[in-house]
This record gives sequence, structure tokens and C-alpha cells, in this order.
Amino acid sequence: MRRSLANRTLAAGLVVVGLIAAVSTGVGVASAPSTQVLKSVDTALCPFKLGVTVTRKTRIDHVGNKTLQIIGPSTITLRNDSTGRAKTLTASGTYSVDQATGSIAFSGYQLWFFATGNHVPFLSLNGRGTMSAPNFVLSSTSSNDQALDPCALVAKAPISTAPVTTLAPWALPVDALGQMEYARLTPLLGNLIRHDHVHLDLLVNGKKVTIPAGVGLAEPLNSGPCPHGAPPQGDCATHTFFAGQVANSPIHTHTTSGIIHVESDRPGTFTLGQFFDEWGVRFSSSCLGGYCAGTGEELRVYVDGKRISSDPRGIVLTNHLEIAVVFGAPADFGSVPSTYTGGWPGGGCGGLGEPKCLP
Repeated sequence: MRRSLANRTLAAGLVVVGLIAAVSTGVGVASAPSTQVLKSVDTALCPFKLGVTVTRKTRIDHVGNKTLQIIGPSTITLRNDSTGRAKTLTASGTYSVDQATGSIAFSGYQLWFFATGNHVPFLSLNGRGTMSAPNFVLSSTSSNDQALDPCALVAKAPISTAPVTTLAPWALPVDALGQMEYARLTPLLGNLIRHDHVHLDLLVNGKKVTIPAGVGLAEPLNSGPCPHGAPPQGDCATHTFFAGQVANSPIHTHTTSGIIHVESDRPGTFTLGQFFDEWGVRFSSSCLGGYCAGTGEELRVYVDGKRISSDPRGIVLTNHLEIAVVFGAPADFGSVPSTYTGGWPGGGCGGLGEPKCLP
């Protein structure tokens, strides 16, 4: 299966407001610092056109066969093109680069965005951390990193992140980064140290509810079917594959297959409740969206065919689980999926008892 956008982007380069590591060839010398202004307009992330202006000091250093572009103090101005409302953010942190290895160390307040796209910031970090070459695995200490929500910063009115309590079907949330923050999920920065998969079935009154592609992806874009030759199973059976153009949550969907990708760049535990929170759909021991237990109907949750009696929000997402969330009358619980037979994208790595994802 394809790598996540974060992983694919990082294979080509990692962008930080404050520093960038990118693949290059040859050996060179440092160039003089200069002021650089990047301007763009993002039309898909927010309910309005988002203007982005990045102003920074730049200097290019070459180290072996890697180019390390060190960027000086930076500001990012966000603008709601509909109302003119603007907000300027400042990256005041410091950084250093190991000239022998290319590893990056940083501290203080940093803002992060990817090299591709419209330079939309998606994360703030206030603390110390490193990106260690050659794999650029993130390690942070004493940090306070969290999703940054540009849409909310310049919206005309507050954007609600309260989970919806309506009947199915449920679409993607209006504000993906705001929902990630609500779910206490941190967008990906470094290369993945874990990549697992879970399958989720939603059944309401005997009918399957589709989980949309792009849950947990900021600005999902359909990149089409899987590559030629890939077996038509799992995500590839849907003939579409969505990737986040601004950011990826560590738990997300690329397709409507029901497969949840668990992709993390740092140690952590992820739960079913967090997935529903970032989707923006109410989920509790008795309610799913607008469906709540009562008058002969109830909500039951199963893991690998076994009914769960504890709070289902706390179900930990581990590799190759089959989770079924079922709402209805007694007759609707007669046939509950116990295994996923659609074809897993991979064997998994980085989880308990699994091989490492990186060399």
C-alpha cells in the first residue's frame, strides 16, 4: 500500500518554519542569507479561500549529498479572503544542524508546514526536539506540540467541533485540523515508526453505513486508483485513494473500505473514541450519531466477533482488528462481522511484537 502523504513528503524533504532538509546531489557551499516571501491561496482546507504569506530569511548549506536549507526567523500571515480577517504567526524558536550527519535539533516555538502545497501551517511546537538523519525520525522532549487550525484563526465566527448528533450518513467534518485537535491527535511530522490497520464496520438497523475517505486528513485529495498491478482488495478495491495535502492525523482513512490506517511518528496509543471524535460523529456506550439506545433498540460493539461490555470509546486500535459498531433491534444482531476478509494493506510494523518500520 502507498505510504502516507507525510511519509511520502518526508522521503523527498521535511519542511519546518525554521528549517528544511531536502534531498539534493553534489557538494556546494553556503549561500548568503536573503529574505524570501512565499504567497499562496488555499481553496480547499477552509470553508473560505485562505491566503497564506510566509516571510523568512534563507540560507542554503550543502552537506555531502544532502542539501540543508536553514531558514531564519519567520512569520506566517493567514487571511480570510472573504472577510479580510488576518492573523500573523511568528516562529521565534532556534535550531541547529549537525554538519556531519544532517540531523536537526530545534527548541522554542516552531511552526510546521510541508514543502509541497500552499505552505499552510498545521502544527505548532514549543519545546525541544530532533529530527535524526538519515531516517528523520522525530524525537521531542519537554514539548507542547498540537494541531494548528488556520481556518479557526481567521474564520468569521467560531467553527464548531462538537460531534454531530444527526442520522446517517455522516460526511467529513468542515474543519479537519480542528477535529484533530478536538480528538487530542497530533499531525504527523517525522517518518513513521508504526503502520498498522484496523477494519471498522458500522451497521444501523441492518444497513451498512459508509465511512468516508479522508477522515483524519487535512484537505484530502483523490489521487485515483492504486498503482497498476496492485491486487483489487482492501483500499485498492474502491478504485480511489485520498491523501492529505496539508496534514495527516496518525489515524485516518484513505478510502471508503472501512480500513483505518494507524500511522504514527512517535510512541502513543490510539482509541476508537478518538477516531469518531476526529470524524466529528457522536459515539458513546449508548449513542452513535443520532441513534441512541431505548424503545427496544440498543448499541452494541464487537471486536473480532466478541461483544465488548466496557466503554467502547476506550478500545485500543491494534493491528488487524475487526471492529463492528451495530445499532438496532435484537434481530439486527444476528449476523455481526467477526473477521475482515477484504484484504489487509500489509502485515504491520512498529506495533507490539511487530518488526520495526525503519532500518
